[in-house]
Amino acid sequence: MHSTLSQRPYDEDARGHGLIYAFLIGPDRRIDKLSWSELDTVFAQLQGCTWFHFDATKRHAREWIQGCERLPLALREFLLDFTQRHRVETVGEGVIGAISDVQYRFDFDSDHIATLRFYVDPRCLISTRLQPLSAPDQLRRAIRERWPFDSTATLMTNLFRLQTETLVNVNTCVSEELGEVEDQILAHRIEDQRGQLGKIRRLTARLHRHFAPEHRALHALSQRLPPWFNDTDRAVFLDTVEELGLALHDLDAIQERAKLLQEELAARVAEEINQSLFRLSVVMTVFLPMTLITGIFGMNVGGLPGLEDKSGFLWVTLIMIAVGLLTLLILHWKRLF
Repeated sequence: MHSTLSQRPYDEDARGHGLIYAFLIGPDRRIDKLSWSELDTVFAQLQGCTWFHFDATKRHAREWIQGCERLPLALREFLLDFTQRHRVETVGEGVIGAISDVQYRFDFDSDHIATLRFYVDPRCLISTRLQPLSAPDQLRRAIRERWPFDSTATLMTNLFRLQTETLVNVNTCVSEELGEVEDQILAHRIEDQRGQLGKIRRLTARLHRHFAPEHRALHALSQRLPPWFNDTDRAVFLDTVEELGLALHDLDAIQERAKLLQEELAARVAEEINQSLFRLSVVMTVFLPMTLITGIFGMNVGGLPGLEDKSGFLWVTLIMIAVGLLTLLILHWKRLF
């Protein structure tokens, strides 16, 4: 049975108050959009399950969370404190998490990674963020597309699954860019690949630094999920954790591949520099005897031969050409050119 989505519009002032979106999922899987004015009433009754997603930069949102007496003070402080380390763990009958996600308008910049904080229990999911993020927006679209959500466990698991899909898509795009760079290097089309590879290594290193601790935390959580996760929820959650692990493995492979390409690029650049220096050395070797001859005949002293001979310049020129050709023959005989 698929869920149904009511068509009542958002309260226009909700975003101004810091409520990005809120949904109420009823027992019949009917999903209602909630306005800012309905939060207190719905949260007090909690018939079904809810998801409230807040912009923590807005004063009204912070005040609502701070004044939410249903939540313990420590949880309220956790949802609004973006200085703590990333973690996912059980607290009482609920789960809290501070996880990483790429920003909504992600353009493969290593700085476009931000934090999403959430608290989830059998009746509600509350999440906060400072910058627009990708995974919550994808979950919102999934709700609008009438995905079958019937519990907060399903909401939380799908939030992690959509986050993992984003990471997989990033891996795919980065891998394709690496393929193009590799083709250029192998074809000796050395351009600005060093900058591209450096950007890729910075991005993958930061993604790994953010998502690897999360994977370890989720793996630990999977061993002690709250009792309100049914068997299906547990199986889906375990699959999601495994998919995140595979995405991180691919990320490691991309890092190693980028490192190898950087080394190959450095080797090819060094080879080109060595060839250029060798050609320059050959030219200098050829012109060295000729330069010596011109230096000798350029001395402004008496007794130089040919000063009174009108054909002296011609003979000196021929001698220089002959010496240059002889030098080339010697280099070729020595297999140096």
